[in-house]
Amino acid sequence: MTAKHLSFAILLLVGMAFGAAPVGADDVSATGVTAPILKPGGQDLLPFDDFGRQDFNKKNGVLVYRLGALEKKAGKLRSQAYKIKNAKDAKRRGMLEEARRLTVQTTALRMRLTQELVASGIDGSVIAYINGAPRGAGRMERYAHGLVLLLSDLSDKQRALFEQVVTQIDGAYHAITATKERTLLSLKQSKLDKAETGAVRRTFDAQLRLIDQRFWLLVDLTLGLEQKAALWNRLPGRMRRKSQPIEHLYQLPGLTPAQATRLRAVQTEQEHELSPDTAAVKRIAVQLKDKALSREQRQALTKQRGTVYGRIMELRRSTAKATRSILTDEQWLAFEAIPPRVSTNERSGNYRRVLNGFKPDGRQQAQIRKLQAAQRVERRATQKRMAEIRRSGGDYSPDSPQMAGMQMAMAGAKAESAASNRTFLGAVFLDVLRADDVSRWVMGHWGYKR
Repeated sequence: MTAKHLSFAILLLVGMAFGAAPVGADDVSATGVTAPILKPGGQDLLPFDDFGRQDFNKKNGVLVYRLGALEKKAGKLRSQAYKIKNAKDAKRRGMLEEARRLTVQTTALRMRLTQELVASGIDGSVIAYINGAPRGAGRMERYAHGLVLLLSDLSDKQRALFEQVVTQIDGAYHAITATKERTLLSLKQSKLDKAETGAVRRTFDAQLRLIDQRFWLLVDLTLGLEQKAALWNRLPGRMRRKSQPIEHLYQLPGLTPAQATRLRAVQTEQEHELSPDTAAVKRIAVQLKDKALSREQRQALTKQRGTVYGRIMELRRSTAKATRSILTDEQWLAFEAIPPRVSTNERSGNYRRVLNGFKPDGRQQAQIRKLQAAQRVERRATQKRMAEIRRSGGDYSPDSPQMAGMQMAMAGAKAESAASNRTFLGAVFLDVLRADDVSRWVMGHWGYKR
């Protein structure tokens, strides 16, 4: 482990142990809560979903815009000043002085921004962790991985596993990115065909995506519902989008045919109402590519696009509320607990596929057989239920309500089977495999290939 990786691990442990940073000159208070001032570059890591961000910006839009404009201006001044090599040059000193004056203003604005964030429910410990977020390649993904270690109710096994996995993933991101950059530079110098260079770039990017996807599948297999839901609510806004959200809804535990019918109706209505606005966004995007547009025309189109986006967001908000009203509290918790970037197929828990290529030793083989024996009873009961459902559907026409009910019952049985498989795999990862084995699986050294 390098010093850099060790320092990142220590940062995670410190954040976990102490939450927010100690109160000091760089802290602000709002609604009785103390938090450190959010540092520049931290807004993209805030745990807002699309609706929360829209509400916050609606209330604090002027503050956010002014802060961004002043910080951009200050950065531009510094960049221009440092191009002047003579440190005593009057123009250089004047630009740096102006940049310092702007920094004083932005610090005050950042203090106000942090107060508003705390008032809106952003926890001070999250802001402290954002301020210490890693930099460089895969910044958002690596930040999100480390959030697991901020969960206060991790078991000793969970914490030991993720402390090692998170640290090794951080190192892997640096190593893969550095190798990618060196390789692409070498290929550029050799004047390789652009298509071949693009293929090499995509290979490295696919490896990083595989690591990220497997990390979140590991989270899904080894953490409890409440832990995963708490983690979801701390994720950066851009990561709070589920892979295949509609498919995940239909595989929620205990979903009834009546609930499924209502969900389909909500989905159909949304698609119908979204259609004209989606077409408008595409049309405006094409129009904005016209280089002959005047400034006024471009501004008018941009404003029109913003209006359309606003309608789309309100429709999505109403759809989300309607969906939430259909589900029970337990089902909603199960939906929130589904990590990002994990598909329904990956959540099926096909342990032969997940464990493909792993060669357990004698002790591990015995433990896996014991877990399989315990799961076999559940699997047989589920298979019997699925056979009964199939037999019951033999007399129904394909379009009948009875057939729709049978299909939902079958989906429910498959969801139960997948949940049982995930429980089995979670036990394998936590109780059977060594942390090094799990890290190698996350890195793609063994297991299924996408």
